Amino acid sequence: MNTSSNGNLHCAGRFSFLAPEEMRETGRGHSIYRTNVSTALVAPGGAQAYWNQRLAKIRAIEPPTEGDLPRTFELQPGVSAVWYVENRSFPDILTLESMEPLGDYVLVVDREADKGKESLAETLVKEIVGSYAPSTDRGFCVGQGAITLEPSRNEEASVSFAHATANGIEVRFETQTVHAPDTTTYSNVEEEKDFASSAGGSLTVLREEPRSAAGLPGKEIRISAAFPDEEPMVRFTWHYPGVGRSGEQPAIDLVGSAPADRQALLEKIWETLLNSLRAVPLAPAQAG
Repeated sequence: MNTSSNGNLHCAGRFSFLAPEEMRETGRGHSIYRTNVSTALVAPGGAQAYWNQRLAKIRAIEPPTEGDLPRTFELQPGVSAVWYVENRSFPDILTLESMEPLGDYVLVVDREADKGKESLAETLVKEIVGSYAPSTDRGFCVGQGAITLEPSRNEEASVSFAHATANGIEVRFETQTVHAPDTTTYSNVEEEKDFASSAGGSLTVLREEPRSAAGLPGKEIRISAAFPDEEPMVRFTWHYPGVGRSGEQPAIDLVGSAPADRQALLEKIWETLLNSLRAVPLAPAQAG
């Protein structure tokens, strides 16, 4: 994450954007080739402590009645790994999780595999670990760095924020590859109007029109809503439907919400994020 006079630069999946400094990251997730990838800060030299704590949680999961799981091993030099069953109701679905120390943070990768196909999963995880780069200016961003493999037809990324001092202001950015353009999500408010009316509330459309961001033709909708015994609120959405089977052009949802009396502050944050949204270039080996 880099800092500029306009805010902090954040990156998730194939896109980057600026968020005002007062917006604090509250969560994020990333998946590429159906494999979860993340980074986590640790104390200097604390990677082993992190891994020990993670193994303790895994061992606390009741294992199947037969077998040698959980099973720890070295995926490759410097990369610790474990096979385990996350849900005893499905003992033939195994989970592989790996951890690589990288200074003051760790790279964590996990994916599921059917029993008997462990070697295929290990090969893919090795490829993902090997393609990791500490920079976020190219590839598929996963927090501290990026995965530099070619785009996958199965990618998801999300990051959420909350205002440090103004309670109730939240923003969420999500991307997901689609089989066909998603033309329904955040595309109209008729159902929400009906719901609000049936609940004794009201919903007002403040804006509903096409709007481009990052060179992509999306749709922006702003609403205000009020329900009995609840604080009036506003919600802003921007939705890009995506291109079918394209990791480079997934469906995108940007959602912001706030109490109605903080609409002006949400608008300022919203404009910063949406106007700064940019696609992250592919890694050099795949570019062009």
